[in-house]
Amino acid sequence: MSAAARRTAYALTGITAVLLALVAFASYPSSSADAAVATPVVKSKYFTSETTISCPSGWTATGGGVGVDDPSTMYVARTEPRRSSSGKPVGWKGTLSQRTNGRAATGTVYVVCAP
Repeated sequence: MSAAARRTAYALTGITAVLLALVAFASYPSSSADAAVATPVVKSKYFTSETTISCPSGWTATGGGVGVDDPSTMYVARTEPRRSSSGKPVGWKGTLSQRTNGRAATGTVYVVCAP
C-alpha cells in the first residue's frame, strides 16, 4: 500500500472515532432546559513531532486523540488534554516519534470541544 493510501486510511480511522464520539454525545436525551446547548466542535491539525490544538475560547475539551501516518514505523509518544491554569481541559496535545530512532514523525491531532 502506498504511503498516501496509508495516510488516508489512518486519517479515516481517526475521523471515524471522532464521529462516533459525536454520535454518542448527540444521543443523550435532551430536555427543554438544555435545548439551547450548542453542537460540539471537532478540530483537527496535521503536524510533525509535537503540537497542541485548542478549543474555541470558553469551551471545554471533552475528548481528543492523536494518530500517526504509518503505525509500522511511527508511534504516539504522548497524547493528553491541554489544561488551563485552573485545570480545565481546553485542548489536546500530542507527540509523535519514529520507531527506529525516536526522531519526529507525522500525524494528526483531534479535539472534541463543547460549550
